[in-house]
Amino acid sequence: MRATLHWHTQLGTLTTDNRDACAHIEQAHASLYLIADGSSSHPRSGELATALLAALAQGFNHLPATERNPEQLAEALLQLIDSSKRALRDAHPQAACSYLLLCLLADAAFSIHEGDCCLGLIEPSGHISWLSPAHCAANWQGNLAHAELAQMPLRHNLTRCFSPRRPSNPEINHWPLSANQHWLLATDGFWAGLSEQQQQRFLHDGSLPAPPTDDDISCMSIITPPT
Repeated sequence: MRATLHWHTQLGTLTTDNRDACAHIEQAHASLYLIADGSSSHPRSGELATALLAALAQGFNHLPATERNPEQLAEALLQLIDSSKRALRDAHPQAACSYLLLCLLADAAFSIHEGDCCLGLIEPSGHISWLSPAHCAANWQGNLAHAELAQMPLRHNLTRCFSPRRPSNPEINHWPLSANQHWLLATDGFWAGLSEQQQQRFLHDGSLPAPPTDDDISCMSIITPPT
């Protein structure tokens, strides 16, 4: 299933390097879209984000090409995440990152994430409906709207992430799939650092005149084809 994909990213002011990353693999039976956000306070976290996505994309590309159901693919991806953590921990002992992956099949969709990269759907009006929760101390009950959460300093304290220093605890969600859906995968620099007007401009132009947030700003939009 070939979709229309756009990746936009802009460096913030917290670090000299952009620590957000993306990857995607499109196959006949399933497509995988990934983003990651390296921590700005831990060294080599941008490298970890890039290495994690590369490992997951490569592993997904080498999975058997036989038809799989969503549960089987989700379990295979969880195993890839676990093996990637073991493979990367020696080279990145202090690093950490949030990540989000979206897997689209012919008749199903699911996401796996840890941290504050969030999944949404862009409605025909342009309004963004956020689907997945941010894993942070401020949202410990998982019930806060993203606009409300964006104003809370405790949103920066993550309760889940990809890091050698803590056990992985990925969240899996299954979503209904239909034609012409407009998916959005975004880092917190996008959903929490930008106003709704700035989000719309970034989605349209791919950049902003000056970084309105300290964090890197990144988003991937995916439009599924008509049936």
